[in-house]
Amino acid sequence: MYQQLEDSTIVITVNDWLRAGLSYNQYNHDLKGGFLKLARRGINGNSEIDVTSIRRPERLRKIEAAYGKIEKAKKTSIFHVDIDTEARDFYLTFTTAEGAPIDPQKVEEYTNQASILNALKQGIEKQLAARARAGKRLKMGEFWKDAAQWYLEQIEDYPCKAIGNPRSLERVFKAYIKGGRKNYETLIHGNQGNDAARKVSARMEQLLVALWRTYDKPFMNVVHERYLEFVSGSRIVFDKVTGEQFDPKDFRYKGRAMEISDATVWNYLKDHVNETAVYADRNGNFDYVNKKRPKQKRKLGRYSLSKISMDDVALSRKSVRGWVYKYISVDVLSGYWFRPAYVVGKPTLDTVYEAFRNMFIELGELGLPQPGELEVEHALMKHLDWLPEVFQHVRFAKSSTDKRAEHAIRAFKYGVSKKEGHTRGRWYAKHEAYRVVRNKVEGDFIEPEFQPQTIVADDLADIDKHNNELHPLQKTYPGMTRRDVLIKHFNPTLKNIEPYYLYRFIGNETETSINNNDYVQVQQMDFWLKDYTMLKRLKPNNRTVMAYWLPEADGSIDKVYLYQGDTFIGEAYNSTKYEYNEFTIERTETDEANMLHQNKRNAKFDKFIKERREELPVVGFETPEQQADRAEVTPEVIDETVQPKNYDGYDDLDEDIDWTSRAINSL
Repeated sequence: MYQQLEDSTIVITVNDWLRAGLSYNQYNHDLKGGFLKLARRGINGNSEIDVTSIRRPERLRKIEAAYGKIEKAKKTSIFHVDIDTEARDFYLTFTTAEGAPIDPQKVEEYTNQASILNALKQGIEKQLAARARAGKRLKMGEFWKDAAQWYLEQIEDYPCKAIGNPRSLERVFKAYIKGGRKNYETLIHGNQGNDAARKVSARMEQLLVALWRTYDKPFMNVVHERYLEFVSGSRIVFDKVTGEQFDPKDFRYKGRAMEISDATVWNYLKDHVNETAVYADRNGNFDYVNKKRPKQKRKLGRYSLSKISMDDVALSRKSVRGWVYKYISVDVLSGYWFRPAYVVGKPTLDTVYEAFRNMFIELGELGLPQPGELEVEHALMKHLDWLPEVFQHVRFAKSSTDKRAEHAIRAFKYGVSKKEGHTRGRWYAKHEAYRVVRNKVEGDFIEPEFQPQTIVADDLADIDKHNNELHPLQKTYPGMTRRDVLIKHFNPTLKNIEPYYLYRFIGNETETSINNNDYVQVQQMDFWLKDYTMLKRLKPNNRTVMAYWLPEADGSIDKVYLYQGDTFIGEAYNSTKYEYNEFTIERTETDEANMLHQNKRNAKFDKFIKERREELPVVGFETPEQQADRAEVTPEVIDETVQPKNYDGYDDLDEDIDWTSRAINSL
């Protein structure tokens, strides 16, 4: 009778063969002649014959007469194919070395092949488990023969690459499940995305693009000509960086140069990636950043002074001395313009420093804190290595469109300045409203010229009007001007401006000395030390200091900040406002107050020195012999006397003295 093995093979034993009316000689003859196959060898007539391998029809008729039709027997397979969706996702998202996706038809074929190999893996595991339970080993040679036949049957339903050789199938399968994990990439053909089908190889494409990259900006037909000259040997091409000389033989096919047309060269040079890669070399980094490089999408923050943006601007009206430039600083959120620094000609570092000073002085007048972030250009600001020490964040803009100051310049130029008639557009502007009217005199275009003072005065008036206009985001800041937004919505986390630290970087500096433990001279004016403890921070026997200062709006100097090297010594203030009239009869209340201030200041100095004197012991000197002689002498009683006041030149600072009356009476 029929039996079914674990691999769904239908078998009968040799004994079943004999019971069906067939002889042992017939069995032995068919086995040797290849007219049947054994599924499993045994003893005592228990060797199992694969019924489907019996090729003699007369033998099959006798077997079917005894045991029934073979096709009626239930036949199942240990292999079951399920489409691997994970494999499909992998091949759909896979890209070649050139960044191209796999063809959709190939995606389907690779997915089917992976699914069939998954079924093979499951079949092997089932057979190994079943054989292990029976105490037998799986014959892998026979398995791969059957697997190869089954694989070819499956590709009719699951189209993919045909593999009929058992050894080839085994190699593909082992590479696929290397390490026990699915390796989808091993099924992708090695030629996927390579040069096999290309007339212009990758190496040739590199050479064409390199010839187009040169700084003389050659036309495409010139690139084609230079390539043909190179491969024919009449032009030498070498790498400027490595010095390597290109060999024309590497670019030939069967000893002759590849013939390509202008159109072929155009196609490769106008490839989007190739054109972008050489754009900066042909047109400069400025055009590359603005036209080819991706832009960032940003949004405004919540608070003013979180970010300040600075840039230089050429005013659109020409002066009689040349073009007037200004260096500006703008608060990004509010759009508020601080007072710029103006110069005729290109801005310099001095212009930048003046712009910084104007901004910080204005912030101090408005009672606003230190800005959090500074956005600047690279050209001039790269020389200022102290910026990170003053601002929490410093950002160097990569392009003009990336810099917020550029946006503010455009809003100002075509806003208030245009309304006031102080903006001249470009003669080549696309929009008629932005185009300037050109005046032609005797065949030459004439640009109207103005006095620099007029241009600056008009610009300052426009800035004031701009700052006091309503903020453009009226839904967010209803009824508020740009100035209101700056003052009322500044970032609460920002720190106050510390002039003593800031002035060291942006202030004017004067080398001076501390005179009489009292004052320094800066710009022919005396500045008193604010605190006498500052003297302790000086180096021994060194009174030379560096004074940093900035003038007030009226040009006066109120304070200076003293440094000795990197050590902050302290603050000194202008003594001029504390002078008093030496004529008693002419003194006013202000004179009396100033005199009292000076007397108190002197008293603080006396107390400071007295306290230090009291810390010091009074010592005497004697030899050991003198000390021994003095011990033998009976001490003589001496009457103590009271010393007169101010005996040592110092008044008793602890007494309640009216310094004002005393100073007045002593004059």
